Amino acid sequence: MQNQKFYLVFFICLITIAIFAIKHSELNLLTNNTEFSDSTGFESASMSYDDTKKEEKITSNNKIQYASDAENIVVNPPTPLSGKTKSEIYRARKEFVKRSIFARANYEPSEDVFGGIESGKPWISANVCAQPDTGHLGITGPSEESRFINNPTMLVAIEYPFVVHYTDLKICEGSNSELIPTKITYSPSKKEITVTYYHLPFTTNNNSSFYMFNGVNARDLGYKYAYLDSSKSTYKVDFTNSDNLSTRVHEFQNFIHLGSSCGHEGGCNNGSPRQSFLEFKSNATEYNSKNKEIYIKLWKSMPKSPDAPADVTERIILKWS
Repeated sequence: MQNQKFYLVFFICLITIAIFAIKHSELNLLTNNTEFSDSTGFESASMSYDDTKKEEKITSNNKIQYASDAENIVVNPPTPLSGKTKSEIYRARKEFVKRSIFARANYEPSEDVFGGIESGKPWISANVCAQPDTGHLGITGPSEESRFINNPTMLVAIEYPFVVHYTDLKICEGSNSELIPTKITYSPSKKEITVTYYHLPFTTNNNSSFYMFNGVNARDLGYKYAYLDSSKSTYKVDFTNSDNLSTRVHEFQNFIHLGSSCGHEGGCNNGSPRQSFLEFKSNATEYNSKNKEIYIKLWKSMPKSPDAPADVTERIILKWS
């Protein structure tokens, strides 16, 4: 009987140790594992944040909360996408949204926006000048669309228009074509995003600059209706089309798909379609002496008029000084 009691106690101890070991192993697995792996090429960018101010408080979703109600949002650099699988890009996009002001548990990339991506294909480079001697657009290095994928808080971005690729490749000489904002902030009380660029790089031979607004993030996150309020803007946007973002509320149509515009056999993943109501130009001598602002109102549903209160606004600052 004494031996039976000994073996019973010994057996119970073994079971207890085994259960503890399994739980400990599971905890380590959950702590070390993440769906956002190094293989996507995005992790180092998304995990970064600006820690330069002592009064800042780091919040749970990696934003920086200021006492003044302004949140400094991390500006993630563009990253290479060529050769990535669609699932890798979706995982990366979900991670970037998770660390943005639009974080929500049930977020999934919109199929209307990202569904046309094809795995393993090249992507157009963020630097349009990568292969000007061949007549093909560059496909190496950081990718153009990663600027938007990596920075979801930038609902409306500025980019070069499709027409620039073929009409004036001399634009490449000495220019940085990535158009990366220097700063992004968000004011919860105002529901206002501020995106700051340190000037715009494209200047063609006739001293005119060509740009286009890109609403891929706005469309993906539900804010697909937009209006540029000229009365609150200090930058005169010279649209190329008489029917444009400042004349009435427009719906963004942006999406990413496999297209042939890059000139490479088999095509490249790139943004589309061309939306002439978003294209604009301006004379560099008009605004290079002081900062200018563009004020854009955004809605989830079509408003009754452009004067309706916006669901969120974006203020684009062109910083010249």
